[in-house]
Amino acid sequence: MKNLSRFRIGSISLLVFFFLSSCTKQAGTPDNSTGLSSLRDTSLLNQPYGSNPRQVYDIHLPANRDTSTPILLMIHGGAWKAGQKEDLNGYVNIFRQKWKNLAIVNINYRYASFANKIHHTEMMGDIQKAVDTVLAQLNKFKISSKMMITGASAGGQLAMIYAYKYNTKIKCVGNIFGPSVMNDWSWYNSTNPLIGGFTGDFLAEYVGKAWDTTAYKAVSPFWNVNVNSQPTIIFHGNLDPIVPVYQSQWFHGKLRNLGVPVEYHEYIAFHSFDNTQSDDVINKMIAFFKVHLK
Repeated sequence: MKNLSRFRIGSISLLVFFFLSSCTKQAGTPDNSTGLSSLRDTSLLNQPYGSNPRQVYDIHLPANRDTSTPILLMIHGGAWKAGQKEDLNGYVNIFRQKWKNLAIVNINYRYASFANKIHHTEMMGDIQKAVDTVLAQLNKFKISSKMMITGASAGGQLAMIYAYKYNTKIKCVGNIFGPSVMNDWSWYNSTNPLIGGFTGDFLAEYVGKAWDTTAYKAVSPFWNVNVNSQPTIIFHGNLDPIVPVYQSQWFHGKLRNLGVPVEYHEYIAFHSFDNTQSDDVINKMIAFFKVHLK
């Protein structure tokens, strides 16, 4: 198996910024048809949930599923303006191997863009539309409505803010080195050669405006949790040069002080995890989700 995530620089630095890549082959033999004639292991790829080419999802349905089978929604990274769902296929494979009774929905979404007027609100709309599309087909898929969510890097931030602020029916949240404090001035005001420029430019395109404390707090997971927020598990590399590890440390502390069930795991890693670390991430996330999935 090739590395599930790689840290790249240079000409492809944009794709690396908040980007988790994988080149592993999908587990099992996917059925790409649009109908489900049996309850065998089935993968339906590039299913539309909207008219834009980016508005598609993959759904992986386990064999012998039933109305107790939960759903895991996965969101890729890419600085909110790059990346694709296939970047998470390595993690998809591990989940499918280790949690046999799990349905996985892995989505694309429209990129943040000033030119196309796509920002936080529109991206949250994409996630909600994907969720609604899947939930409308539960009888067809033969699975439950119980949903967990996870994402990597920018996808981690999107997963967290969606669950905490827009969909409290999400049961559990997993964050893989995603930012939680968007109104972090020192981070916003930094220039990082590894991402190819000024960090604030990427954040502004996602939020829809340059630095504004109120607007940036509004899209920060850190500022949108309360005592009733969902159980959350967080993973971060302590050498991460792109998303500051202290953000995850702060966020862990806040959730703990609120009494929200939380786990935090830190690795000796950059903005990526090696195969052994990735396997450990999935093991820990599965164990955490199973405890808190109610």
